[in-house]
Amino acid sequence: MSTGPDMRSRYEQALAEVEEMKRALREHAHNVAAREKELEDQRLELAGRQRRRGASGSPSSSIVDEAEKRTELDRLIAEAKKREREAAQELALAKAERERLDEREAAIRKVERELAGLRVQLQEERAKLGESGPTEPEPVRDPEPDREPPPPTPLPQPPKDPDLEPAATTKLERRSMLADPQLKRRS
Repeated sequence: MSTGPDMRSRYEQALAEVEEMKRALREHAHNVAAREKELEDQRLELAGRQRRRGASGSPSSSIVDEAEKRTELDRLIAEAKKREREAAQELALAKAERERLDEREAAIRKVERELAGLRVQLQEERAKLGESGPTEPEPVRDPEPDREPPPPTPLPQPPKDPDLEPAATTKLERRSMLADPQLKRRS
């Protein structure tokens, strides 16, 4: 089946794209939150200025000063509204990206199901053909925390029939009893 590796590469590519989209979405959400905080700070600052001006304003203040203050306020309000629109646009963009991410994840789940079906189909075909060749390795899965760990691997047991080779047939090169593997095994 030539679609197996192609499907695997499409799946891996889709996973990489999902991770990139998640990262980008986190960045956009962070930027939106920062802009909203900045906008809220400016609103509070503007409200504080208006309260101070209302409390300290005297009838003798000049019309020119008030016109300049109005112009400044209008400019600040326009900037705040512009930032608010931008934040709303970024939020809409983030929501759209989240929807695309959800769609992409659904597509990934679909591909995973297809791959699992193809794997089962391939195993059935191999069983029918009687192949005893190497099979495709199982994908690495995260260990499940609810499962018991596998039993430990048993240690090799010494042979039941002792080697009763006469001492005269042993090699003369041995200089020490510690070099004899038979003696090491028994101890």
